[in-house]
Amino acid sequence: MNRKIKKQRQIQVAIIGAGIGGLCLAQGLKKNNIAFQVFEKDISPNSRPQGFRIRIDEMGQKALSVCLSEDHYQLFKDSCAIPYITVNTLNTQLESFTNEHINSWLEYAEIEEIPDLRANRITMREVLLAGLDKQIHFNKEFINYEELSNGKTMLRFNDGTCYEADIVVAADGINSKLCALRFPQNNLTDTGNVNVYGKTFYSFEAKKQIAEILQSRTSVIFDKEISLIVDTMQFKDSLLNIANQSKVNAELSHMNDYIYWAFIGNRERLGLSKDESLQMGQDKIFSLVQEMTHSWHTSLKSLFQLVDRSTLTITAVKTSFPKESWVSTKITALGDAIHAMSPAGGAGANSALYDASILTENLSKVNLGEMDLLSAIADYEEKMRSNSRNTILDSQKAGESLYGKASMAEG
Repeated sequence: MNRKIKKQRQIQVAIIGAGIGGLCLAQGLKKNNIAFQVFEKDISPNSRPQGFRIRIDEMGQKALSVCLSEDHYQLFKDSCAIPYITVNTLNTQLESFTNEHINSWLEYAEIEEIPDLRANRITMREVLLAGLDKQIHFNKEFINYEELSNGKTMLRFNDGTCYEADIVVAADGINSKLCALRFPQNNLTDTGNVNVYGKTFYSFEAKKQIAEILQSRTSVIFDKEISLIVDTMQFKDSLLNIANQSKVNAELSHMNDYIYWAFIGNRERLGLSKDESLQMGQDKIFSLVQEMTHSWHTSLKSLFQLVDRSTLTITAVKTSFPKESWVSTKITALGDAIHAMSPAGGAGANSALYDASILTENLSKVNLGEMDLLSAIADYEEKMRSNSRNTILDSQKAGESLYGKASMAEG
């Protein structure tokens, strides 16, 4: 019996940005034997701060399992912190606290069936970089692109080099230069809220001075127009040992156990004026936190007083909705580059991972001759828009419950 076999099409993918979403896509393409190259403007993987703890929910875990090999996904899970399911909801005096708004937030924050995994962001990035040495290029800042008559796209970089690809994916984060050119209608909005986060390492002083309830699980402290999330990051083994025991050739940097904490809420609550610049040093951030929390419980304030000041960071909370629809081309986007969202729902990175998995699946069909390229991109973009639209709305609702005026705790 003769069986008609569709002709496979070899495509070349260019990924702009080596963040979590872009690297997840790269691993998915590698797993499915699709040619790709990744271009990152940073001079090296760890040339700038990458944040700290990141929660990977059920959607993100499923996406990673799609894009990573079984051994690679196991390495990721092994590198995550020891899981805790319960969440403490407290006021600033460390008293148990709840109301209808907090219960509403918990509905968005908790996953009932599959517990979140808590990854150290730098470690997760190192896991996703494993095996990509030949396909990733650092110190490559994207400048512009040109759509060529042969159907390919020419990319130009700041060092004068160029690269041609069948499909280009913007994965370069919230200030994506490629998205600004390709999707100029996709406006980024400053919500007026801020995020301040830091890392307090476990030490003799920390274990003695910080409240015990904050040292073993996730806690959320509610106050007027601002909330504090505290998450313990204790690893089951040395990350070096975990890497050595894995079948994946990965280089994981050492990381001591630490307590991650992050404020999110109204910038004026932090003593910042509406238009005040967030470009400030760690000492200024430290002073802002000390002033805002001066009346809080002593063993809660110790969390901030013992912080590693070099880790203190303040950022604006921004969001953007992708447009309802557009005419698809061979240039597309994923993650924060196209749909930034508030961290209140903890869904930004997970949405990027979702995007990567869907795009991987669709490009695999193109590679097998089961879909044409533009149809695959259009289908991906519709699924990406639908998922991100729902996730952004949930994040906004979670934010209203987490740090809105109605959620203030009476101390």
